[in-house]
Amino acid sequence: MSIKNQSTTDAQTSPAMGRTELAQHYFPYIQPQNAWQKLRALLRDEPALAYLTTLRRRTFLPNEVNMIFQHLGRP
Repeated sequence: MSIKNQSTTDAQTSPAMGRTELAQHYFPYIQPQNAWQKLRALLRDEPALAYLTTLRRRTFLPNEVNMIFQHLGRP
């Protein structure tokens, strides 16, 4: 399977996720708000993901979740 097909497949299998829900996957042992603050800091440090912290919605789309997984790894 080529890389292009693999990323398309991953995008289809990654569900849309609330930002706090996703943050809790990365930081399961801290409070939800603090988990989001830590994830937001990680996103800001990654140039390709920094724009995600400026979105005016509380949900990441499947392709955005996939992009986060590509850059930060799966939780």
